[in-house]
Amino acid sequence: MKRSKFIQAGAIAALAFSLFAVNAGAAAPADVRVQGSNAYLAPQSRDDTVLLLVDHQVGLFTGVRDMPVAELKHNVVALAKAAQALGVPVIMTATMPDGMWGPTIPELRAALPGVPVISRNVVNAWQDPQVQAAIRKTGRKQILIAGVSLEVCATFPALSAKAAGYDARVVLDASGTFNDAKRTVGLQRLAGAGVPVTDYATAAVEMLRDNTDPKAQDVYAALDMPFANLVWQLHSAFSNK
Repeated sequence: MKRSKFIQAGAIAALAFSLFAVNAGAAAPADVRVQGSNAYLAPQSRDDTVLLLVDHQVGLFTGVRDMPVAELKHNVVALAKAAQALGVPVIMTATMPDGMWGPTIPELRAALPGVPVISRNVVNAWQDPQVQAAIRKTGRKQILIAGVSLEVCATFPALSAKAAGYDARVVLDASGTFNDAKRTVGLQRLAGAGVPVTDYATAAVEMLRDNTDPKAQDVYAALDMPFANLVWQLHSAFSNK
């Protein structure tokens, strides 16, 4: 009899707690509800996006193994050029470029001649005051992030930015890492935190939105997608007949 009453009391307590939790959730502050929104449903906007490029440095590129280095260079440079064509601000940062990781790859510096490289010591780029100030100065809330390595240089600032209320996304094929395990770890952590992953061309055309946009030709030229180039060549060949 005593055991039955004990069980009943426990059930009542559990029910009361569940009702309290539901009511507490309903009364949650607006910023908490925003944090819980589905970032995968929000389109990438050229008017609200800033591109953050983290540690695309010569020394780190020598260790990339999850994709060809030439492909990684092509993709990040194409992403940077497309962002510029769309009027999206670009922020570059490097970890101790005068040390073992070396300078930012020359191809990227050439593509962004007017963009300074913010030198920092902290591992997580979001924790560097200069980087964070540069992002906040843009007034934009969507952050596209690419970095070497994926699981550290791209993932860490993406997680921190999301925790700070930003819509952070990682560009997978404009990032790179040193083995498949690290790639898996990075992707799982991003997925667990609800941070969308995209690719360089998809991010750009999502911001372009309309193929009749006056900037469309410049964007596609910047993306330099081999299959698209072939399609354009075929179109041009038949159009000239």
